[in-house]
Amino acid sequence: MDVKAEIIKNLLYFKEIGLTSIPASEAIKRLLQREISLEEDSLSALKEKIIHCKKCSLHRVRKAVVWGEGPTEPEGLMIISEYPDRDEDFYGKPFVKEVGNLLDRMLNAINLKRELFFITHTVKCKTPGGRPPEPEEIEACRPYLLKQIKYLRPKLILALGFTPPKVLLEGKTLTLVRGKVFTLKETSLFFTYHPAYILKNPGIKRVVWEDLQKFRKLYEEIFLSN
Repeated sequence: MDVKAEIIKNLLYFKEIGLTSIPASEAIKRLLQREISLEEDSLSALKEKIIHCKKCSLHRVRKAVVWGEGPTEPEGLMIISEYPDRDEDFYGKPFVKEVGNLLDRMLNAINLKRELFFITHTVKCKTPGGRPPEPEEIEACRPYLLKQIKYLRPKLILALGFTPPKVLLEGKTLTLVRGKVFTLKETSLFFTYHPAYILKNPGIKRVVWEDLQKFRKLYEEIFLSN
């Protein structure tokens, strides 16, 4: 049970029935203060909160929360994937084994390295049987992803797969946004297919290559134009 959510629900109920104040024990005050400090502190505090998250049922099937990896300096590059597969869940890292090798080749083809990117998932826990995440699971992780972006302030995001547009572009489908440039405040967003999808559908390699060339051009405009 999400204790904080239950407390908030009860406070809203008290407000609706006309109560303007209620007594709170010291334990309740400490709990609320801890939640506030975690939310308002730092990237490392956010990581700690994500690792121990139980906001949806996926915490019951995960081995590890895949928080992400890569440089955390602001105004850099970021890759946002979909959700961990079985191997990522086992190793606790994004893009491992065959899928990771393909990502490396995709980036190498446009003279970039994965070490330049902070890499994370839209949904941080694996799903049962590798199914797409349910709307409530996406919603549970949405604040975490948006806060990662807030702290990292990337200049450019490469979003891979069908799930990222649902969060970053308010429910739009990958079919509508693939290969196009969008903005989120001061961040440029670029969407294309996930390497795992490419492995299952090799016929799309050509369109992905065209997308990657567009991404490289966008990268040069943002980072190499001065």
